[in-house]
Amino acid sequence: MIVALTPNLCMDRVLHLDRPMTPHSLHRVTQVHEYAGGKGVNLARVVRALGGEVLLAGFLGGFNGLKFRHLMQQEGLDGVFAEVQGETRECQILLDGSAHPTEVYEKGPEVQVQDWQNLLEKLPRGRLAICGSFPPGNLLAHFPALLHHLSEKPVVDTSGPALSTALAVGVRLCKPNQHELSGILGKDIHTVPEAFEAALDLYQRHKTPILLTLGEKGAALVTNQVHHVLSPQVEAKNPIGAGDSLLGAYLWATEQGYGPEDALRWGVAAGAECARKGGTAFVTRAGITELYQQTRLLQAF
Repeated sequence: MIVALTPNLCMDRVLHLDRPMTPHSLHRVTQVHEYAGGKGVNLARVVRALGGEVLLAGFLGGFNGLKFRHLMQQEGLDGVFAEVQGETRECQILLDGSAHPTEVYEKGPEVQVQDWQNLLEKLPRGRLAICGSFPPGNLLAHFPALLHHLSEKPVVDTSGPALSTALAVGVRLCKPNQHELSGILGKDIHTVPEAFEAALDLYQRHKTPILLTLGEKGAALVTNQVHHVLSPQVEAKNPIGAGDSLLGAYLWATEQGYGPEDALRWGVAAGAECARKGGTAFVTRAGITELYQQTRLLQAF
């Protein structure tokens, strides 16, 4: 089982606008879609679409927390949660027909270390994936100690100081994208070869495998070598969730006994499927399998 723990769960509201975004003007919404949201939720949808066993975990509060549970259950997803004071955040995703959406995210309710410990006590055994940003509160300051107290090393998909901590502590796998890699290194990374070099340097320092996502250029698994899988050519409707899909399919594939390189192909295929379908709610096993057959592995160096 894969346990997808999202520290800062949310309600995703996808708004389709009637025309391209123009600052300081009125826009009307033609369609609204609401989903239980967060990186771990996106990951779970893909694992479930592929036939894997997955459990959501995180912190919920207020009316939005109740709504999250309802929408999650409508999708057939299951979860274990700790209740916190305050309101589960909303994330607004505005689609106006352009290549990239506009995103407006709330910060979420405060979560304390005791809340985290209460949640961990409820979790069943499984491969733990910690996904997404950290909410307000004191979790980040205690993150190294929290990682050390886990019985098994988790997979971590986050950014900033939390990503740096995960690398330094030595988790099972980290999944940054190129922008997140730039953020923790404090320098701009403009090209794929530069990203490979930076990820290799981090691996050599920390010995933590890195699953580096590269958007339309696919992804790379970085250990002592760089293995790169190019993304199939697709027409992207909405790229949000593609990286989460990639990690979900990668973890599912490793659970099925695929080696890391083939698991990377499954991951890249799932990311492309998410982008072309317009979100993780629409991915299918048939679509991912079709794109998996179009991927190929390159050993970069």
